[in-house]
Amino acid sequence: MTGRPHPLEERAAVVAEVLAGRGVREVAREYGVDPGLVSRWVTDARNATPHARTREELAELIYDAVAETVKTLTARAVVTRREDWIEKQSAADLAILAGTEWDRVIRMVAGFRPADATDQPQLDAARPPANPDG
Repeated sequence: MTGRPHPLEERAAVVAEVLAGRGVREVAREYGVDPGLVSRWVTDARNATPHARTREELAELIYDAVAETVKTLTARAVVTRREDWIEKQSAADLAILAGTEWDRVIRMVAGFRPADATDQPQLDAARPPANPDG
């Protein structure tokens, strides 16, 4: 955790992870960034002003960070499904890995759902009525 400069892509990835539900300390540890700095980035992203990056720019950076995370998960899945690698792992370690990976995928997917019910499409109106005869 040094005073090194942090590229915008890294900041966006860190913010995206926290906004997806991961803990500040967990994300800070993973990226080698001070937790206070992570908190400040998240606060700045939530309070972005017109003088800061535009919403579209931030969305693009976050989208890119999510895409890179998916690529990383895919690469990790390739390695961790090899039989020679699996045989060297304990059942407990494999269970923890699977749980962690699925948790991350679920959190990322959940980030794409509408913020509230008013944003959700009204599917009931387009759905045909149920057939009472079964």
